[in-house]
Amino acid sequence: MAREAAALTQRRLRAAVVTIVGRRGLASVTARSVAAEAGVNQALIFYHFGTLGDLVAAAYRESVDEALERYREALASAHGLGEVLDAVKAELGTDRADGGAALMAQLLAAAGQDEALAKLARELLGEWRTVVGEALERAMVDSPVEGLVSPASVVEAALSGMLGTVLVDGAEPGALSGSFATLRELDRTLARFSRLPSPVRRAVRSGIAPKFASDAPNHPSR
Repeated sequence: MAREAAALTQRRLRAAVVTIVGRRGLASVTARSVAAEAGVNQALIFYHFGTLGDLVAAAYRESVDEALERYREALASAHGLGEVLDAVKAELGTDRADGGAALMAQLLAAAGQDEALAKLARELLGEWRTVVGEALERAMVDSPVEGLVSPASVVEAALSGMLGTVLVDGAEPGALSGSFATLRELDRTLARFSRLPSPVRRAVRSGIAPKFASDAPNHPSR
């Protein structure tokens, strides 16, 4: 019973952080505001999480883990570059609608002034990159574009689209569609390329593939 009560209190505290960030911003997260929102004593924040910063990190971690699970499920049934991009775009739309994008925007805005938050942002974005990158790599294996376009380059373009959605979509409602329009056009161009005669494809590959290999972003593993 005591363990269940502790788990419930922890969930309420994490949920309180998410609620406050969504309503008033990350700067409004204080021990007093979180305790009031959760309906508990402030001391329980430090009892269960050690510091307010650790509670904030736990709240973000839970929110992002839930979002990444959605991405994994959506991407598991996606085949081909176009379907993967469509799935990512749809999930970003969900993030925007349920407040997840706003949470990330607050984190990124605060990261410039707080190294702990900057580290958290890097970790969460790195996990997003990994999930989407693995899906893109699967989609491109044995496809006409394998070796022609670096999956890492496409991941970075998709990540840029996600960050654009997070940071400017509130001011520019078309940012999400615009960010992915270029990637979708790339998919259509590569589809046309796959229908070219084999000698032409080989000639193009021989000139382009080495360049993509040398230009691909190199992200060290965490």
